[in-house]
Amino acid sequence: MKVKVKFLASIREIVGVHEIPLEISPDNTVESLLEILESRFGTEFKEAVGKPFEDKNPKIMFLVNGRDIDFLKGSRTELKEGDTVVLIPPVAGG
Repeated sequence: MKVKVKFLASIREIVGVHEIPLEISPDNTVESLLEILESRFGTEFKEAVGKPFEDKNPKIMFLVNGRDIDFLKGSRTELKEGDTVVLIPPVAGG
C-alpha cells in the first residue's frame, strides 16, 4: 500500500525533497515507517530525528492525516492506504 510522507524545515533539507510516496506493508505503524526512513536516508537523518518515541523532548513530531500521533496511538498508530504522514521538527520562537 502507498502512503505519502512529507518533510518540513530542517528534515526536508536533509532528505532533499518536500515529500515522497512510499510503498509499505499493510501492518506498518508510524514506528516502523520511521525505521524505513532511517534506512533509506541514513545517518544524518537518523541523528536529526533522534529517538522520538523514547526522548523526553523529541527532536521531531509526527502527524498522520493532520493529527498529532500523541492523540492517536502514538508510535503504534497504524497506517492505511493513502495516509499522509508529516515529519515536523520542533519550532521555537521568541
